[in-house]
Amino acid sequence: MNNPQLKSITWFCVFVLVISILSISQTNSEAISKIIALVNGKPITQSDFQNRAKFLQGNNPDTDNEIISNLTFDELINEAIKISAAEELGLTYSEDIILNDFDIQLKTQGTNLEEYMNFLKSNSINPQTIINQRIASTLWSQYILRKYRRLAEITNEEINLYKKELITNDTFDIQILTIKQSSYTEDYNIAEKIINNFESCAKNLSQYREDENISIENKFSTNLSDLPDIFATLLEYKHNQFIMPIQNINNKITVMINCTPKKLQSDFEIENILVTRQLEFFAEKELRNLRQDSIIEFKS
Repeated sequence: MNNPQLKSITWFCVFVLVISILSISQTNSEAISKIIALVNGKPITQSDFQNRAKFLQGNNPDTDNEIISNLTFDELINEAIKISAAEELGLTYSEDIILNDFDIQLKTQGTNLEEYMNFLKSNSINPQTIINQRIASTLWSQYILRKYRRLAEITNEEINLYKKELITNDTFDIQILTIKQSSYTEDYNIAEKIINNFESCAKNLSQYREDENISIENKFSTNLSDLPDIFATLLEYKHNQFIMPIQNINNKITVMINCTPKKLQSDFEIENILVTRQLEFFAEKELRNLRQDSIIEFKS
């Protein structure tokens, strides 16, 4: 399969095969069960192809048949490879557990397993194609965890960098109150009063809008790069707080209010996110390697 000319001819044959498959009536049980490909000895049947192609077409109605055909073969081939690799490690699954987990996921989306299966059947799609898809995904997750979890190491530096990226890319509603210069002590006392009496940014706006000693600036949907460095630094480290420490900027006492505090995930949660990213990288590389070493035979 590494010869470009051979690969081109093969995919042309596959496309011709696909067109013929799509034209076959599902009432012909012999044709439906016909093996159209073998992946490491695992069969892919016309029925497998038809059901997955209909499912993908339903999710991508504007995609042409040739692309759907290629996507369908890619999915089915990859799933066969994943299952073979998992089985070689002795990994197993429970279809009941897989279906129960799927039901829980569907309920969070406002439906359930029974309704979803009936929906597929109403569109002439055998629900087994989705079950097979989830079986392959479950076994592949176990396979990658077994082979690569020990290699996924996350440092505190990486966790902190992830937090910084979250804050840098997020937006905030900021309120800046500047005390008009009279005397440092008096201005500082006014700033402390603002902090001690703080209820909300809206209350500040109505309470101090007409105050001759205070000017208010509201910055909506702003990010760190739009703020003066001193405010950006404060916000980066105190993103979960309303009140920032009183600042003396250009000899003016200033209070910054973070009207939209952010609560980030815990370090443990972030570590899991970063581990998942690393495992996804390992998974992509592993699948490419396994596919190169697999025996894929298309049947006429």
